[in-house]
Amino acid sequence: MKPDAALAIIGTGYLGMAVASAWRGPVLAASRSGVWRDGTAPDHVRMLALDVTSDAFDTAGLEAAEVAVLCYAPGRVQDRTALYVEGTRRVLERWPRGRLRRIVWVGSTSALPDRDAWLDERCEQWPTSERGKVQREAERVVMDFGQQHQIPWLVLRLGGLYGPGRALDRLYRRRREGPLPGHGMAPTNLIHRDDAIQAVLAAASAPARIEGVVHGVDDEHPPRRHMYAQIATHTGQEPVTWAEPIPADGVARGKRVSNLRLKQWLGVRLRYPTHRLAEDPNG
Repeated sequence: MKPDAALAIIGTGYLGMAVASAWRGPVLAASRSGVWRDGTAPDHVRMLALDVTSDAFDTAGLEAAEVAVLCYAPGRVQDRTALYVEGTRRVLERWPRGRLRRIVWVGSTSALPDRDAWLDERCEQWPTSERGKVQREAERVVMDFGQQHQIPWLVLRLGGLYGPGRALDRLYRRRREGPLPGHGMAPTNLIHRDDAIQAVLAAASAPARIEGVVHGVDDEHPPRRHMYAQIATHTGQEPVTWAEPIPADGVARGKRVSNLRLKQWLGVRLRYPTHRLAEDPNG
């Protein structure tokens, strides 16, 4: 796929807006409001009001798209099944037949089980959390549609997003008084917004032969305990305390997501392979 092909992006939240801005070709950007959140959209971006959770929506304009990127930004109270699963099925089934040559679904590493292991894209085990199950169900909708209509598809499971406007102290802020539960040695699976943009752009312009699931995360997975300690030092807050001591061996325990396929399949070279809070002006 040419990197300047016509692209339609469904969902213009924190990541979707950045991807739409970075794409070289014409973009049809859809959101529930149809409004570019930060003022005026770039010249190459046309906005469309589209609520995939509603039966009453107009797909006019989508027929010109060669690439479809589904990049939802759910609200706090939104029904995730209605958005991710039923909404995805609805918009794909109604997508005008014509020029579509690639589907990219932007999801989350919550689709992976919470196991003390390195997990790559070959992991078939489903998560136990409801949020993770919804992610897997939505992925299946995309896979089935792509296979049925012979349209190449890619599922991007991204880690927690941080970067400009989304500092890590927002992700790891104190939500309660007193010690935090556990020992804090669970690994983190994060990705900088600029690297997430790289991943989506590479997926959208990938050759037709590339199809499957790809994980997008940093190279390193520092324990949550270390992240809280960095933030406290950086912001001058009191250090966080934990309900349990560090395990005797001092080893992180929990899910560590592999990003090898991101590099091998999509050729992405991370600009932020690990997060250094004090050195990153975007943090």
